Amino acid sequence: MNYKSYGKRGRAAFAAVLTTMLVMLSSCGKGKYSISSNGNMNDKSEVSSAASNENNDSMSDPIERLSGTFYIDGDRSAASVVIESDGSFTAYYASGTAEQEGYVRYEAEDSGFHVYVFYTEEGKPYMGFVDSGENKISEFETGNGSYKYVRVE
Repeated sequence: MNYKSYGKRGRAAFAAVLTTMLVMLSSCGKGKYSISSNGNMNDKSEVSSAASNENNDSMSDPIERLSGTFYIDGDRSAASVVIESDGSFTAYYASGTAEQEGYVRYEAEDSGFHVYVFYTEEGKPYMGFVDSGENKISEFETGNGSYKYVRVE
């Protein structure tokens, strides 16, 4: 199942749910738990960052699919995030000053969706998005669709 099949409204609704979940996670303490679609709290330590994506058998490491440099709207003068193949990331303001550092986890939700969740070094959720199923992620939206990050090579 690919989140794009739900159309723009469905993606926006799911992004809103994901954002709500991230806010809830931040109150769970160090990001140790995730909230399932039925409201249950699950221990995330069971979910590996190298979990495979059911929709994408061609590339088994989902973090590798995401690694690269992304700018808001693809504009090199805007804020950006650099994601390394080891899962670490650095988010930058448009000025080039580092805003946040941390790590990315690839997680499966009870809803059947896979999500990328960015955590601060302290383990608090920073941002996240639903996996599009692309072999190499070219773009993603966060903040209820407010920010669209586009890969720039």
